[in-house]
Amino acid sequence: MKISDKFNGVNDQEQTQFGISHSIRTGLAMLVLPMIIIACAVTDSKFLAQNAPSAQNTALTRGRFELNCPQASGSVLSQKVSYINGKGIGSEGYEWAEYKIGVRGCGKNVIYETICRDQDNCSAFVENGMIIQDQ
Repeated sequence: MKISDKFNGVNDQEQTQFGISHSIRTGLAMLVLPMIIIACAVTDSKFLAQNAPSAQNTALTRGRFELNCPQASGSVLSQKVSYINGKGIGSEGYEWAEYKIGVRGCGKNVIYETICRDQDNCSAFVENGMIIQDQ
């Protein structure tokens, strides 16, 4: 018996461990991975949707004050979920929702970077430090 035959025998045993061949395990992984990714995307979009009204209200309140314009209106320009120190089982990380929200009124506009840890914990920051006069 050649040494390579011994290693091939070991590989065959590993591939059929639990009665599942390597190609079937690979196929199952290819089916399950997209489902996990989709589940995460659904979770992220739900998290963003839950926090969007609070984020918009936070930016709008600040914008109305800074623009000195009680009738100013706002709209979400972009949104994403960010993670600190990872995410998943056993991780010590956490997530928050980030939004860019434009506020416009009384001939002025400003863009706020608004972050929310949850619906009750949002903060708005002027993105570029400028309030722009409409022309």
